[in-house]
Amino acid sequence: MTFTSLVVSVALCGIAGPARAGADNPAQPAPTQPVVRLAELRIDPSQLELYRAALREEIEASIRLEPGVLTLYAVSVKGDPAQVRIFEVYADAAAYESHLQTSHFKKYKTGTRGMVKSLVLVETDPIVLGAKAK
Repeated sequence: MTFTSLVVSVALCGIAGPARAGADNPAQPAPTQPVVRLAELRIDPSQLELYRAALREEIEASIRLEPGVLTLYAVSVKGDPAQVRIFEVYADAAAYESHLQTSHFKKYKTGTRGMVKSLVLVETDPIVLGAKAK
């Protein structure tokens, strides 16, 4: 399975919630659009375990502390663990901007600066986001 296939699978199974307002329910205002991004990183292989620990700490804090952070999935490319992909879903643009200002995110960015050899942020337009309720 390619990363793109994984992302499509996750996007189709990733987020569920109550019925949203919109054209089919004009009595309520239209919903804000979630922000969905893909981060494609290349990590210095000699620092991979340190990077993974920092990433784990940042993701756990973000999910626990930020209601607007809906999904953060980190995976590595099979056969090349230094290629990391992060699938991110935020409730809206304000939640994403707020996330960037948190102390745990700033700690992650500062602490991993020398570990990350390249970073490409891929902006997306969500099509379908769904998940099973827990």
